[in-house]
This record gives sequence, structure tokens and C-alpha cells, in this order.
Amino acid sequence: MDIPPFEPDCIDSSLPGLWRYLPWLQPYNQAGSFITLGEGWTPLLQGGWGTRNVFWKLDSNMPTGSYKDRGVSVMVNWFRHYGFQTVMDDSSGNAGASLACYAARAELHARIFVPVAAPEPKKSQIAIYGAELVEVEGPRSLAAAAVVAALSHEVGYASHALHPAFLLGQMSVAWEIWEQLGGRAPAWLAGPAGNGGLMLGAWRGFEMLAHTGLIAKLPRLLVVQAQGFDPLHKAFEGDYQRVKPIPSPPTPSVADGISIVDPARGQGLLTAVYQSMGFVTSVNDDDILSAQREMASMGFFVEPTSAATCAALTRHMDVLAEDEDIVVILSGTGLKNPPLV
Repeated sequence: MDIPPFEPDCIDSSLPGLWRYLPWLQPYNQAGSFITLGEGWTPLLQGGWGTRNVFWKLDSNMPTGSYKDRGVSVMVNWFRHYGFQTVMDDSSGNAGASLACYAARAELHARIFVPVAAPEPKKSQIAIYGAELVEVEGPRSLAAAAVVAALSHEVGYASHALHPAFLLGQMSVAWEIWEQLGGRAPAWLAGPAGNGGLMLGAWRGFEMLAHTGLIAKLPRLLVVQAQGFDPLHKAFEGDYQRVKPIPSPPTPSVADGISIVDPARGQGLLTAVYQSMGFVTSVNDDDILSAQREMASMGFFVEPTSAATCAALTRHMDVLAEDEDIVVILSGTGLKNPPLV
């Protein structure tokens, strides 16, 4: 993508949300023509986890309740600019809800393919926006295959896993964190990885800041996966340079948002982890649910995918020095997949 160098003087704080960074979104959008629901510029709250200093980046506070609104808003503006009337994607729920929402805002038709086993609140959210909900029997990979089979020249493949405009929108989280920390990067950036777009987009956003000399050092990445859906973790543990898909679908994880066996952005994210001198880990369902309850006791109701990152912090306290600050991206609200109580 041909993106101009990052210049702080070009940030326009009068624009809503992430659109304060419009000059760097210009490859896909023109000033004054974009549609928005105010996505982005989410709070960064200082707190703690155990004995560690943590900043919580509340991307769960987005219009549809997940970080996907960053990339989807930029991507839908791209499809709208090029005259598409129908957009399609596959999803475990969050990306589908976001695409349904922004397609409705842009007066486009959305067709979303989801596994039958996707959480009911997520499927209901997709449907209420007026999108066509297509439920596919079997694992998530079959929903992905179904959307590819249904594509035509007239339909835009609004893939949150593959489209470059989605990744561009996700880069904005790094620029926000940099601004909110007073013009610096944290020592660590932690978050979950399914297809890998959240953390890879953030990494590339910080790379832009480094290339223009706005930060002296890039953050180390702590990338978290769910056990059984952890091809990045397996590659990292083996010190491999390639990410191999999980050969057969395992038992479903409570962290449905990262239950991906063949991550589309896996190779790029693994490279970023190595470059950052960070690491990849995986956590089990019991630890995820325990962390979700602990987060709720602090006032943060997050879905299991977000809680997975918190569980990883608990497991790896010995790696995270007490004098190093950590930014944790809370990727989705607990209302997306509420626990049974």
C-alpha cells in the first residue's frame, strides 16, 4: 500500500474516531466522503494485573462491540468508493456483525456465512442489521469455503482476513496508543490471534511510527491463541519459520473468535513476533474462563477471546518485567458471548 509517512501535524482531531488519521487512510477514502459510526479512539485505561502495570485498550467499546470495526469501516468505505452494492464474508460472528452493520450504514447488501455453532448473540446481531445470514454446518473452515464458492464479479469479497483495507484500518490502534501514551510505545503489546489481523495491523502501525523516528523502539509482541487452535504457538515453540495449519478441527474452544486452524495472516504475524523479540503462547478453556471472571470483578466484561490474553499474562508473569508497561487490547465485549451463570 502506498501510504505517506506518518506526520503528527496532519492528525485532524476534529474528525470522529480513527478518521483523525484520514491522511493515512487516503488510499481508500476521500476527505468528507467516508461513512462512520465514530469507531476508534477507544479509551486506554491504566490498571494492573497481578504485580504488573497494564494499560487496557478498550476496543470492546466499538459500535458493534469488537475491534473488527476498525478494519471493517475502512474496508466498507473502499467497496462503497468502487461502486459495489453487495459484500460478503465468512465469520465466527464478530467480523460478520461488523460488516453487516457498516454495510447497512453504507446502504449496501451484506451476505454473511457463519458456522451453525456460532454464538446466538452474534448471529442475532448480524441478522438485526438486515444482512443475509447463511449458516454452514461444520467447522469455521467450511464457512470460509462456502463464501469463496458463492463469489462473483458483482460481489465484493469483504474479507477481514485478507483485504488490505482491513489491515490498514487496524493499524490505527497503534497510532491511538502512541498518542494516548504521550508519544511513546509500550514495552509490550498483548492481544489474541485467530487470523492474525489485530496484532499484525498494530505491529505495522508501530512500524510506521518507528520509520519516521517518532518512537525509538518497537513494542515486543505477546500473541495469544487458544489451545487446540494454536498453529502460531506451535511454530514459535519449534522455532519454525513457517506456520502449518492444524490438520483436523479439534474440540471447540470457548474462545470462538480465535478458533482458527489456518490463520490467513499467520506468516506475517510470526515474522513480526520474531522481529519484536516477543513470543506466542496458548491457554486452555479453564484459564480463559477464570480470567474472564477476574476481569469482570474489575469492571471489564469481555468475551472469552479477550480473556485469553489476560490468562496468558497470569501464566507468563516471569517473562514480563515489573518495570515494563504492557498494553492489552481487549478485542470484544462479553455481550457477544455471555457465559451461563
